[in-house]
Amino acid sequence: MAFLAGVRIVDFSRHGPGARASRIFADYGAEVVRIGRPRHRMAGEIDTPTNAYGGGRGMHGVAIDLQNDEGRALALRVAGTADVVIEAFRPGVAARLGVGYDAVRAVNPGVIYCSVTGYGQHGPRAAWVGHDLNFEAVTGLLDRTQRRHDDGPPVLGATVADGAGGGMHAVIAVLAALLGRERTGEGCHLDVATTDGVLWLMAVQLEQHLDTGLDDGPVRLLSGDFACYRTYACRDGKWLSIGALEHRFWRALCIAIDLPHLVDEHEIDARQPALIEALERKFRERDRDEWVRALASLDTCVAPVLSVAEVVCDPHLEQRGLIEDRTLGSLLAGSNRGDVVVSLDVLGELGIPDDERDRLVRVGVLDAAADGVDAQPRSAS
Repeated sequence: MAFLAGVRIVDFSRHGPGARASRIFADYGAEVVRIGRPRHRMAGEIDTPTNAYGGGRGMHGVAIDLQNDEGRALALRVAGTADVVIEAFRPGVAARLGVGYDAVRAVNPGVIYCSVTGYGQHGPRAAWVGHDLNFEAVTGLLDRTQRRHDDGPPVLGATVADGAGGGMHAVIAVLAALLGRERTGEGCHLDVATTDGVLWLMAVQLEQHLDTGLDDGPVRLLSGDFACYRTYACRDGKWLSIGALEHRFWRALCIAIDLPHLVDEHEIDARQPALIEALERKFRERDRDEWVRALASLDTCVAPVLSVAEVVCDPHLEQRGLIEDRTLGSLLAGSNRGDVVVSLDVLGELGIPDDERDRLVRVGVLDAAADGVDAQPRSAS
């Protein structure tokens, strides 16, 4: 359902957490206008045409040259129509481009202005550049994850920080601010730091350290050192995940795989190497999917380790409507599907006359062929 119908989001971010937040807003019915760069301003940038979150599902896209005085003035006019403005420049850059919080608030007093950065608007690291791996590094996430074979911190294969730490953090903050504005009528400037969000994901580990004073690297129970919580190779070379932390699930697993003598040993530190070896031998007896069929319905906390190619064909996700063989699919509970709108016509809806729009295209302030939205043939959450 279009729960956010009537809410207009103007998004100056092109990828990363800000773009992920905008995509969620669009899925829930908000009108999202993404401000991209003209093609002649994009030299040297990372090209991410296949990134689903950059696909612009359900959004409008306009490419405006913010290095040009007329472009900055146009962008400010567009931001002046918004309920929410999202930007992901380094601290101070949006202000230098004429679309910072103070400038937007001057023309739009009730605006909710969300600045999404890696390290926040202030602090010793505020000016640092970074990506997902860096944000995971400074929040303890990498240190508390199972070590590589050389005892170094791992490199995670997914952008946990961008999605959960940054994008979802921004969505929650903006929704809270929208509710607050309903009561007070006042807008605000939201300082969303991806590292702040990742720190929240680390709450259990941080609280444990603050309570005990211990700082001993990976949490063994959750880092693959215990037999009940790790992945196992199967006969066909594919992998099975086991998450049987609670005794009842471990008991069900041991009985189901004919190892009942291990039921009472899963929390004994000294027994873990032997338990792991026993389960490794057992799971090599069958193919992964055979194990899934045999165990999944028995409350054993098992699941297959799927490749990306398997994920996009997964029957469960297909039935849930998360992945469809079309431009887009409904992603979240209650979310609304929308078409990709690649057109400068949205400027007319924002109060920009057609003749002015056409003139700005001619002088290069607007790029009619690079609206900042790349429609993709297949999309996923």
